[in-house]
Amino acid sequence: MTTMFSKTVKCALSAAAIASFTLSTAFAADTLRVCSDPDNLPFSKSEGADKGLYIELAEMVGQRLQAKVEYVWWLSFNQRRALRNTMEGCDAYFALPADSEYKVKGLVKSNPFLNVSYAIVAPQGVKFNNLSELKKSKVGVLHASPPQILLASQEGYNYSTYRTQEEVFAALDKKEIDSALLWGPSAGFDNKNQFGNRWQVIPVKGEGLGGQVAIAMSKDNPELKDRINKVLEELKPEIQKLTIKYGFPAQEPLLVNSRKQSQQLAHATPAKSGFIKVSDKAPQREWLVAESGDTIAEAKSNFNNKCSHCHGANGASPVSERDLRKLSIRYKEEWKDVAYTTITKGRPDLGMPTWGGILPDEEIKSIISFLATLQKN
Repeated sequence: MTTMFSKTVKCALSAAAIASFTLSTAFAADTLRVCSDPDNLPFSKSEGADKGLYIELAEMVGQRLQAKVEYVWWLSFNQRRALRNTMEGCDAYFALPADSEYKVKGLVKSNPFLNVSYAIVAPQGVKFNNLSELKKSKVGVLHASPPQILLASQEGYNYSTYRTQEEVFAALDKKEIDSALLWGPSAGFDNKNQFGNRWQVIPVKGEGLGGQVAIAMSKDNPELKDRINKVLEELKPEIQKLTIKYGFPAQEPLLVNSRKQSQQLAHATPAKSGFIKVSDKAPQREWLVAESGDTIAEAKSNFNNKCSHCHGANGASPVSERDLRKLSIRYKEEWKDVAYTTITKGRPDLGMPTWGGILPDEEIKSIISFLATLQKN
């Protein structure tokens, strides 16, 4: 998402399989144990008046199954890590991407029950027939999100990047930007609850920008899957009411009109580390200090201005997969080639923008020269 099934960039998820967890295989008739995120409105919340769509739906499912719902709470910034830490002892996880390509060992999924996607946020009354009409305005996007990758890869878009959705709404309010591309469910929820539906939130459709949601269960418990599928079918009208309650975009989505970019967003080469794997046959480059004459201090400043949002100041991210001080440990003598390929081609499936053609090649090499000073033995 990330990636699309939790806050902001939680929609940017690793495609690497996790092999070391199991779901509870015995479903007690009187209890349904549900794994969910404790702080992820509009989807789920462990405390407060608004419980979120997933939690209210879980309660409805439990009621239909005549089972009391109990929760295992775990923050799901990294969804697969959350699964690894919580699914033992749970009967169901609300919720996973329904896409058949998103697989987790030991799990099966229910039928899809919800559509989610990014959305255009704009003043009421402004008409949009396709995404290209955003070229008429200044657009706000979240840094390293799929919308930023989409707009950066095409000509004619004037956009500004922000770290949080709150900053984007503030920019809209101040008329610093005319419109925005944000994660539809969270934008719709804030628009409804904080702004009294001041803005229109129009979903967009295209690979890599949205999808469907399903409930995950152990593959060893097919009876529970069948029962939940039956209940979800019965609850369709109630699920629709929940989407309205939580402000999810309701109108027909606009189709993203770039097939090439949609394919790039959806089919970027997966790699567990978040970096594109370099082929064994890839030519080795001579990595010298960039010919632009940038000093290491200048490259450091450039890195912290452009890359620290995701990778931390000086590459020292607390998230291991984003810690750029460990590249030489992960990739040995090929780490510079891996870094160059990742920066230029991006990793859209994990939220890494494509910088090739946006940043000059010499600037990219300068950044890699700076990264060389950070590597741990």
